[in-house]
Amino acid sequence: MNLKSLQMKIILIFSLPAVALIYFSYSLVHSNYIKYQESTSYASSAKHTHILSKLIHNLQLERGLSAGYIVSKNETIKKNLKKQYNLTDDSYKNLINFSNEHPQFIKKFKKMKIIRQKLLTGKLNFSDEIKYYNGLNKDLLNAISLLMHNLKSKLYNGKALIELQKLKEYLGQERAYSYNQILARNKNEKYIKYIQLLQKKEEKLKTIFSVCASTNTRHLFKQIVHKETLEKMNHLRKIFYLKKLSSKEDAKIWFQITSQYITQIYNVSSQILNTILKDAVRTQKDIRKVFIFTVILWILSILSFLFLVYILNALINKEEKLLKRIRIASYTFDSHEAIVITDKNGIVLEVNKSFTRITGYEADEIIGHTTKILKSDKHSREFYANMWGQLLTSGKWSGDIYNKRKNGEIYPERLSISAIKNENGDIINFIAQFYDISDLRSAQEEAVYQANHDFLTGLFNRKLLLQRLHEENSKALRHNFIHAFLFIDLDNFKSVNDTYGHHIGDELLIQVSQRMKSLLREEDILARMSGDEFAVILVNIANSKEAAKKYAEKKCQSIIDALSQAFVIEGNEIYIGASIGIKIFPDEKNNIEDIINDADKAMYVSKKHGKNSCSLYCEI
Repeated sequence: MNLKSLQMKIILIFSLPAVALIYFSYSLVHSNYIKYQESTSYASSAKHTHILSKLIHNLQLERGLSAGYIVSKNETIKKNLKKQYNLTDDSYKNLINFSNEHPQFIKKFKKMKIIRQKLLTGKLNFSDEIKYYNGLNKDLLNAISLLMHNLKSKLYNGKALIELQKLKEYLGQERAYSYNQILARNKNEKYIKYIQLLQKKEEKLKTIFSVCASTNTRHLFKQIVHKETLEKMNHLRKIFYLKKLSSKEDAKIWFQITSQYITQIYNVSSQILNTILKDAVRTQKDIRKVFIFTVILWILSILSFLFLVYILNALINKEEKLLKRIRIASYTFDSHEAIVITDKNGIVLEVNKSFTRITGYEADEIIGHTTKILKSDKHSREFYANMWGQLLTSGKWSGDIYNKRKNGEIYPERLSISAIKNENGDIINFIAQFYDISDLRSAQEEAVYQANHDFLTGLFNRKLLLQRLHEENSKALRHNFIHAFLFIDLDNFKSVNDTYGHHIGDELLIQVSQRMKSLLREEDILARMSGDEFAVILVNIANSKEAAKKYAEKKCQSIIDALSQAFVIEGNEIYIGASIGIKIFPDEKNNIEDIINDADKAMYVSKKHGKNSCSLYCEI
């Protein structure tokens, strides 16, 4: 068969599928164009709704703070209110900059300046304040409802989002009314009844939301809205109806807890809108790729007819080169791991995108150079000699190695190298695959640290303390060192938790550990055993046991003196003490559990003697 006949037959074979390809690609473009318009509408609606939602959120906060300030004239509330004014104004500017579809809001927001001025000068009553903000938020919610109709076909449907926004508005009204009534000298039964009505509406909206929301939306709600926050809020509601909430501190706590709950619901709405926006952007990106691919396909189809003969000749001429590249390509695949192919001398021939992502080197920066450019200089010559020796003899090597990125950063990687041989068994190429294990190393180190340290104070925990006590005991026996083990129990710590709460107790434990740590030498060991119990290992403190006892007693007294000083936490002066038991070791028992138990017994002797003192085990 001559070349011309081959060319004609190939043209005939390619012409029919090319025409069909153009037809079907046109149908694909048309359908994707419609999808692109829909996704653009989804993205715009999601952005618009998110801006409106943020404005409503800030208006709700402003309404709540205003409600409290009207009855209290509290300067702290006034300061927070002025800050909130700026946040609300920024949200309003974002809305105006994004869309000019809301001219009806401009007039109402102009009135806001007058409302604020009256409020700050004491010329606005609570009824007028709440009426203004409620009306403004109602209009904004109606705007959101109109936008939500565009999202009915999405996984997170618009109906659920509307109900969520309504629920958030009722909660905001409840926050404002209750905040006002807590701070008010005289309670208004009309407002209290309205608060009860709001709570009923909230429960009804939760039910509607659960019915109309998708599975993903309900799961997201449970994930973001904390059950503990709602429980705290319900507890405060019960106390409110019993008229036991009346102080400024009560009002502050109510505002904080309800704001946390409302913010969590706002975050649910924001997360749903962000998901819709991301889905829309992803769809647009995918469709753009389809458009580009289709255009390229059309161009290639046309060019194929014009240059088919030239392509055939070029294919014949490049046959040998293609075979060689196919042989190399058969060892590679698209992977998240970095891939680099070199010749037998280590000169780089090809790299993939993951190589660029990990090392920072673009393909044109590394191709033609040796892999020595990646060396970190953290390994010895013997290391590389062994690596290449194994690679040349067995044809492969794998292990962890440190290399250097383009920016100079040294990082660990897990590397695997294989030799590629030709038909005669001679090495012609090397192919290396690797991935960055920095995160893995960091995770391992973090796991080890968490397993051996107290999460609150950062001190050694009981597990690591026992390990170090065993090591120091063995070292003392070998070198005739004398150590002291101090068992420390804080006096009156339980009453601190009962009086001020566990968060104060936690901060107290942190400050206690810091004070004790400042009194110890670098070689000494401080650990938190559990709760309010600490332990100290005083290392190699004397040449005789008598001297060791004196040193340990002196150190204990310094600890007791330090812990007897007042701790100031959130404006509270807190006083505690410490009962300490001392055990000098090593001794004839030679058992770390006995060391701890003996010190524990000595500590209880200190407790019996009136606390805030220390006792030696040998004196019991």
